[in-house]
Amino acid sequence: MRIQKSVRAAVVASAAVVGLVVGSGSAQAAVDDSNSIVDGGGNTITVSQADTFINSVAPLDGNPLSREWFHNGRAIVEVAGPDAEDFSGTITLGYQFGYPGSLDGTLTFSYTTPNISATLKPSATPGGGFTASELGTSDLLPSASASVELGFGPGIEDVEVGSGAASGERTEIQVSNVHGTATGILGNVSVRPYVKVVSDNGDTAVTYGKPWRFN
Repeated sequence: MRIQKSVRAAVVASAAVVGLVVGSGSAQAAVDDSNSIVDGGGNTITVSQADTFINSVAPLDGNPLSREWFHNGRAIVEVAGPDAEDFSGTITLGYQFGYPGSLDGTLTFSYTTPNISATLKPSATPGGGFTASELGTSDLLPSASASVELGFGPGIEDVEVGSGAASGERTEIQVSNVHGTATGILGNVSVRPYVKVVSDNGDTAVTYGKPWRFN
């Protein structure tokens, strides 16, 4: 894989909020797509996408070769069976990015996830509740990025939004305002979100959502 310094065709995405929720989750989540497998222990592992919405907006740079969008949704892993409570694995959110043509450059992707923590202690003032005694900022903006070479097209590339640990009977990851841009692209751009779960034993299930096309 070759990383070019001059980027003439690129897609960039950043996650404004990525939250990991473990438990029962939202009972009213509208499931858009799902897929299931049965592992060697007889457990049914189901991975789903819910409340998916990718909103295309006018590109901020005003370039006719640019596309810009925001992505909201949920990724859900549910396990049912004799060992469901002991399930452990990794859940990954990503895109398949399709383009009909490009100005021969690179495809880049990056994201950051705000994270802040505080240690609370009782307030010295009677009835004052709690105060923050320690504020941790070393992991304020953990990030990841990747860069792959683009041809002239047409082509399809995979990019990952983020990943987290999956455990127990239900794991849910919620993304809010994941920001994406594609520049230097000729023609329509298609973005198809997907969610993948891989158990610690290597059992894998993937679900693909509908393509969202930007003119």
